[in-house]
Amino acid sequence: MPKDCKDLQENGQTITGVYDIYPYRTLTIPISVYCDMTTMGGGWTAIQKRVDGSVTFDRNWTDYKNGFGSPEQDVWIGNDVIHKLTKENPSSLYVSITLQNGSTLYEMYDRFSVSDEAGKYQLFLAGPATGTIGDRDSMLDTGDSDYNLSGMYFSTPDRDNDGCSCNCAAVSTRRGGWWFNRCHRAFLNGQWSPESWSCPWCPTVRSGTSVRGTIMMIRRN
Repeated sequence: MPKDCKDLQENGQTITGVYDIYPYRTLTIPISVYCDMTTMGGGWTAIQKRVDGSVTFDRNWTDYKNGFGSPEQDVWIGNDVIHKLTKENPSSLYVSITLQNGSTLYEMYDRFSVSDEAGKYQLFLAGPATGTIGDRDSMLDTGDSDYNLSGMYFSTPDRDNDGCSCNCAAVSTRRGGWWFNRCHRAFLNGQWSPESWSCPWCPTVRSGTSVRGTIMMIRRN
């Protein structure tokens, strides 16, 4: 029973695509996921993917807990699954944004994990962070502690766990689930309509108008 895409790769799968994995280590609960078998050596499990805005990410706590969408298109794999995949094995996080001009920018983090629901799916992120999205990382080390996301709890419009007196996830320009602080300089789950998605990855990508697609992938170290 492959637990993740790296297991599949180690068992001989080399083609990027959708596969079933078993993060709960039981054949009765398969999870269909998108596996990238080529980027940076392959073996990546997509936890988030957006290709056309066909699925709204303005969702409640339960939806983000259980996951939604389709691995072939737009998907959030589910916070429970992300926790299962990262709780025992140190993992890397790979984030990429494809722009409307066709170029793809990325950032990779050496350590990524998410706690369980009782811990409000707290994000643990560590460097070194390397990539091409910008001169300054927009999740881990923004230059302003009010915007760094490591250590933040997950928030949704109906569950406010951020570090702001407002509810970041319920504000019109950033409706959607995320690890908000006060509030963000990186937010990949914004509303697809370009006028409503502010600062997907500031300062490099300031508006959803520039975004053609995004993906967040994890791989056991």
